[in-house]
Amino acid sequence: MTNISLKSIKYESIKAIINSISETDRISRAEISEKTDLSLVTVGKIADALLERNVVTQIKEVRSQAGRRAGLLSINPERFALILDFTRYGFRCAVLNLRLETLDKFTFNYRPNASFAENVQAFLQEATVYIRRAYSIEQNCIGVGVAVPGPYDAAADRVLTARIPELADLPLAEVVKKHFRQMPLVIDSHINAAARSNIRHVEDFEQKNIVYWYVSDHFVCGVYVVAGNLILGKNGHACDLGSVRQLTGCTIEQKIAASKDQDEVTEILGLPLYNLIRALSPHTVILDFAFPFDCDAIIPSLNDVLRMQYGMKPEDMPELRRAWCKSHNSHRGLTMSLRELWLNEIVYGPSEGSF
Repeated sequence: MTNISLKSIKYESIKAIINSISETDRISRAEISEKTDLSLVTVGKIADALLERNVVTQIKEVRSQAGRRAGLLSINPERFALILDFTRYGFRCAVLNLRLETLDKFTFNYRPNASFAENVQAFLQEATVYIRRAYSIEQNCIGVGVAVPGPYDAAADRVLTARIPELADLPLAEVVKKHFRQMPLVIDSHINAAARSNIRHVEDFEQKNIVYWYVSDHFVCGVYVVAGNLILGKNGHACDLGSVRQLTGCTIEQKIAASKDQDEVTEILGLPLYNLIRALSPHTVILDFAFPFDCDAIIPSLNDVLRMQYGMKPEDMPELRRAWCKSHNSHRGLTMSLRELWLNEIVYGPSEGSF
């Protein structure tokens, strides 16, 4: 097969084809052409180049009737991303394939008698041993993603967070790279990563304004997304919606932490949600709930509150939706970022640095 230069092909076309292949178990070139609005010739050229580079694999389509059997494409099932999660003291490690499916995971038992830095080192050692025993990491790992509980300052190599204060004093990229040398590295707030994962489920998300809002019994934060791009503040910080103070003087986060059921959560979120809609005019608001009680009725109740209590007309209201993946959205979002970084390196060559 003649080597095909991907540099000569529009990058967005390559990205669209990779995304189409990654979103399904197997897909034909004709189906990719239909989904991406690219010509069958373009799809064929890019598919051949990706097959050459072992990015995708091909199997024969099984047909009951006689006729030419077209090759079905699938993302290489051996490739994976390694995710390290530092958003809580029980550090977590996960392995995701490039279809964003979790293949493996484990949780580290934090040692209270050891320092935070010692716990981080012990976790990374355990993760290294565990992953190397089960997977061909040098050959098939596309990179390491690190979820952190706040914005990451790459220049200072510090996580800007008060939720796990010890993490703010740790040169995280430097520490991780000692265990996973030569691996592409992406470090990002779990809120940013979860937003990237969730917005892709909104139809025509690249033409819409979307708010992703994470609400749990100990943490409330969100991200505003315009045309697929996260609108972030200083140092890449997501919108700290939980720190907004209400008339009582309490923050939204403090009131949510004291809530006991979905009715109380609905009552607390009604006014800030109304103000958020009036300020940003989003097409869609994605609410990601993480509570120890059932949350299924919150979305319908919030729709009722916006209409009946705040007088919003149906045509002026955004679509309110629950998050699609109920757990570890950030792991999926980090894998997406690594997949794009990997694709960029395939097309343009390896680059230095971490995020």
